[in-house]
Amino acid sequence: MARIKVKIGDVFQIPLPDGGFAYGRVYDDASVGIYSRVSDQPLQPPIGSRSFLFIVGLYSDILENGQWRIIGHDAFGADESTWPPPYFVRDVISGEYQIYHKGLLTPAESHEVVGLEEAAVYDANHIIDRILKEISEDRNTSPHLN
Repeated sequence: MARIKVKIGDVFQIPLPDGGFAYGRVYDDASVGIYSRVSDQPLQPPIGSRSFLFIVGLYSDILENGQWRIIGHDAFGADESTWPPPYFVRDVISGEYQIYHKGLLTPAESHEVVGLEEAAVYDANHIIDRILKEISEDRNTSPHLN
């Protein structure tokens, strides 16, 4: 099977175990944004939305081998960065923090990383688990299902 060439802004579909579908958008630096809105119908990505459940690193083979199908493109506007927001890194030995952004690590204090996503690369099952957790926690306060 030929590898799929994934481009920044590509939109992909994630089949969920409940029969629904979530969608993601490709960012620079091996990162993806998972749109807040999910659908009970396939091929209904919220292109143009800038509401995301989370933005994290994703193993490239998930998209390159077609496990999650590219179904559209959501181009980045001139006022948007293709880079994901900053992530934090915590050294497990020293406990010191760093902020990772645009390929660079800079030292940080603990209060500077509050609200940032921890730097990690997720596999497909971890993304699905997190989507399900996020939408179930938020389902009572805002509708996600189309």
